[in-house]
Amino acid sequence: MREAVFDATRLWPAPFTGIWSSVPSTNEVAKKVALDAGAVRLAGSVVIAETQTEGKGRFGRTWVSPPGGLYLSVLVEPPAGPGEPLADPLTMLPLAAGVAVAQAVRRVAGVPAELRWPNDLDWEGRKVAGVLAEVGFRRGSPRLAVVGFGVNLAPVALPETVTVDASGPPAPPAARPPGWLPEGVDRSELARALVMSLHGALALLRADPVSLRTGWESLSPTARGCRCEVRLSAGGPVCGTTDGLDDGGGLRIRTGGGGIRVVTESDAVRILHAGQRPGRRAGTASG
Repeated sequence: MREAVFDATRLWPAPFTGIWSSVPSTNEVAKKVALDAGAVRLAGSVVIAETQTEGKGRFGRTWVSPPGGLYLSVLVEPPAGPGEPLADPLTMLPLAAGVAVAQAVRRVAGVPAELRWPNDLDWEGRKVAGVLAEVGFRRGSPRLAVVGFGVNLAPVALPETVTVDASGPPAPPAARPPGWLPEGVDRSELARALVMSLHGALALLRADPVSLRTGWESLSPTARGCRCEVRLSAGGPVCGTTDGLDDGGGLRIRTGGGGIRVVTESDAVRILHAGQRPGRRAGTASG
């Protein structure tokens, strides 16, 4: 694993690479490294763990992280395209990370995994990988971000569902059925491919953001023409049809009246009419 990551990070280069048997969260370890490093340039640093005891997903969900999966975080500085203002890291960065994990999984696992807004990775109707991007945790470097990847390589038992207080804000749509990649996927090779793919996706974001958006759409069959429900971070649910990405990386939703709403990573989108394909086998995995 260490040799594979070193091989992949020679392109950055990485100022820090760490591999642990168990951590609460690779994103939290990466952020602590960034906070403790002072003026040292941190972009490209990689953190990997065999297991996570407090793995995180979007909307505060838990990412169950048993031994055998791949749990990896990278510190990055999201680039802007040529002649463009600095892009919002939490809009464009998840797209680049989604493209990276899809390309890496397709290459190493040999399965036609697909993206679902903004960066979940599905295979055979089940979520096999996810991404959590966080920014703004290092004072003086507001654009330094951490991108965490969780890839399910084995089935696991999920914790019991948590009841949501009805008096609180609307809950995001429930997580879809979790899944896992085929047996025999080499974790070290997947880690290497993932880091290299992220490097390539960020380079494409810097040089040609239009191509990055096009690449994301080509990996996401639900990006256009799918009925969906959106739970906005502020306001009630909105129903409409997906209509691709806008110039800033948001997902366009065409509403019933013909208007367009653009949703961001902070909004929850549930595809309504995309039926799940038959599952491979009984069991559950993290998601």
